[in-house]
Amino acid sequence: MTIEKMELIHFRNYEKLELQPHPEINLFFGENGSGKTNLLEAIHFCSLGKSHRLSQDANAVLIGEKAAAVRVEVRSRLSRSRIEIRLSPGEENIKSVWIDGNRASRLSEMMGLLRCVIFSPEDLNLIREGPAVRRRFLDMMISQISRPYFIALQQYRTAMNHRSAILRTARLENRPVSGMIEDFEQAMSVYAETIYRERFGHERFLSEMANEMYREISGREQETFQIQYRSCLKSDKDGSPSLKEALRDCREEDMKNGTTSVGPHRDDLSLMLNSRNMKNYASQGQMRTGALSLKLAQLKVIQKVTGENPVLLLDDVMSELDPERRSNLLHILQDTQTFITCTDRSDLSDYIHYRTYQVREEGGRGAVSEFLSGPEPVSPVFTEPVFE
Repeated sequence: MTIEKMELIHFRNYEKLELQPHPEINLFFGENGSGKTNLLEAIHFCSLGKSHRLSQDANAVLIGEKAAAVRVEVRSRLSRSRIEIRLSPGEENIKSVWIDGNRASRLSEMMGLLRCVIFSPEDLNLIREGPAVRRRFLDMMISQISRPYFIALQQYRTAMNHRSAILRTARLENRPVSGMIEDFEQAMSVYAETIYRERFGHERFLSEMANEMYREISGREQETFQIQYRSCLKSDKDGSPSLKEALRDCREEDMKNGTTSVGPHRDDLSLMLNSRNMKNYASQGQMRTGALSLKLAQLKVIQKVTGENPVLLLDDVMSELDPERRSNLLHILQDTQTFITCTDRSDLSDYIHYRTYQVREEGGRGAVSEFLSGPEPVSPVFTEPVFE
């Protein structure tokens, strides 16, 4: 999978920008705050319909502007697609998705058209923080290779929110729980079957690949990185967690707390190094290598299911790796279109198959220049309107 063209208008600190990326390594270097990560964020928007770091889409619009857009042209093994995300904070529906010039009616329509894996310094939280971070990692991975999973997640959350609302109302009004709760618990159970099937189905290969990536990057064959999916439910005779009964059994406790305490939204990934919990025993270097290995394992899972590599986004990673780990990582990245940000272009000075860009701010606006024999500005060229 390759991004052949990328366009930004009024996105973050960019007024207008057009790039035609290299099919292998693309290196963006510049000072902190110049706008390097914004370029990766634009790609992430076109892959999953949202930012990897923002909760409010309106914050991605250039200050002083009414709307923003990002567009990518993607070539996959079987097709070409043009994906565009438009952000309009003044409208009721701030975000719209456009595929090949047509507005998508559902976010699920864009899933799988541009698959990407992103790694940033914040991803150390995969090891340091609680289960929610690791569940999000799983959801982002599987949603890109299974639209039914993405839809099941959405429907499960909707049913769960209705169930929680019924419980809170019953507590506040001091009355029995509405009989409608059984309908929502039944819906949650149905959608959870898809969620559990996909999560458990990818567990073994994800663990195998994470261990392989860890050893390749670290060069330490004696260390074993293990991943195991942990469900908060006991399994029934078919091996799938039995959710409907658990929901019924915990209604009283859930009504006191105003939440839903069991289900796939409470599960976790156990990350172990040599059979010991990484969060408690691993060094900073081991944690960093483990988190990166987890993301590269995600890439391998997507490649296995789809038959092609996703686009890889590495945000300020090279400076955190010693020369040996850096070299090992670049070897792994062969045949993968990769976008890398860093503050020092010498981080990849020994790697020849890449295109280098300098990112800087000029008058409060982002600017990108491609390095050939010297810096040459990359001018925005729009052959068709971004806004209609």
